[in-house]
Amino acid sequence: MRTFILLLSLATLAGCFSIHKLSTTQADVDRVAAKYPGYTLHELHHGQKMYATHCGNCHKHVNPKKFTESQWHEIVPDMAKKVNKKEQRLDVEGEEAILRFVVAMSSAK
Repeated sequence: MRTFILLLSLATLAGCFSIHKLSTTQADVDRVAAKYPGYTLHELHHGQKMYATHCGNCHKHVNPKKFTESQWHEIVPDMAKKVNKKEQRLDVEGEEAILRFVVAMSSAK
C-alpha cells in the first residue's frame, strides 16, 4: 500500500497533464483488441470521458503511461471505492470503462 501511495504521489507531481488533450485513435483500440474483443473507439472515448469526470474530481489527471497495466488493475478499483464514498457514484460499467481506457493508453507510444 505504501508503494501504491508513493507511486501515485510521484505520478501526480511528475505526470500532471490535460486528459482532454490526450489523442485517442483506432490504433489504441487495436493495441488492446486481444484483451478486449469487440472494443471500439467509441468505448475508448467513453472511458476517457469517465476518467476525466470521475478521477479529476479528487486529484489532477495522471498520464496513463505513468503506470503499467497491472498497476492500473490495482489502482482503478481502489479509486472507484473512494469515488463511491462521495456523492457521485461510479457503477461497475463506469469503472470498467475507465480501466479499459487507462490500460489501452498505458501502452501507447
